[in-house]
Amino acid sequence: MKYWLIPIQEDDWNIIKTEKVYGYKKELSDLIKKGDRLIIYVSKYYAKRYGGKIVGILEIVSDWFIGDKPIFTEERVVNKVTLPFRAKVEVLVDGVCDLKMILDNLIFIEDKYQLAKYLRNAPANLKRPIPEVDANKIAECLKQSEL
Repeated sequence: MKYWLIPIQEDDWNIIKTEKVYGYKKELSDLIKKGDRLIIYVSKYYAKRYGGKIVGILEIVSDWFIGDKPIFTEERVVNKVTLPFRAKVEVLVDGVCDLKMILDNLIFIEDKYQLAKYLRNAPANLKRPIPEVDANKIAECLKQSEL
């Protein structure tokens, strides 16, 4: 089991929780496998409430598949599947953790002054898994909060 940092748009967080599906534009099955965990980070762009925060930890509970129905926000806008590579997920931890509040305690972000480079693409952290020790710190931060 590996932990992966996944940036999303704020509008998709509730969709992921209710549909129990994560989707991306490119295939991720070579990196992220069934049983792996996704640490969900909400990008600051277009965010009103959760921008710059981690909002949950999910477990991948299925193999990857191709989705044929628009369910995510950007897909509904254009009525076309734009995030076809999908996997079913279960929410393990749900909350709000301000990344900047725990930044100094995380080892995966080696250069704290260039935080943005660790928060791009999926998976983020330059396509490297997150160390379990950092995942545990993030989980504790999430558990201490309430939505």
